[in-house]
Amino acid sequence: MTDDLQLRDIDQAVLHHITEGYNDTQKITQQTTLKTHRVRYSLKKLEKQGLITVEQPDQMVERVVDGQKRVFQHPKKAELTDKGRQTLRENDQEDLEAYQNLTHKELVVKIRSLEKDINKLENAFEAFRKQVKEKIS
Repeated sequence: MTDDLQLRDIDQAVLHHITEGYNDTQKITQQTTLKTHRVRYSLKKLEKQGLITVEQPDQMVERVVDGQKRVFQHPKKAELTDKGRQTLRENDQEDLEAYQNLTHKELVVKIRSLEKDINKLENAFEAFRKQVKEKIS
């Protein structure tokens, strides 16, 4: 990894979201389960490490937040630096290599475990959806 830089899962998630165009605190928190203060901390940390640049646009922005249209000062925008893009590529390569080194049996066990986790999440989400539907009916 570049300069032996260790990134937390949160930092990696923030970097990935920036590459997908979710380049400010509000957009990232909408796309994830991360709290605003955690995203802000991650952005500061990533900027100090030289992985992103952050700028404050001098303009207003209109967005829907919690179902309501709001106008506010444009949040700080983040952009990956060359070092940030390189770090992401290296992290992604390390993740890929970790799976490539698993045996067929280990991969099958991993996939079955992930399938169980997905089924649990789907069931929990369906129960939650029903509860919400009952509350609003």
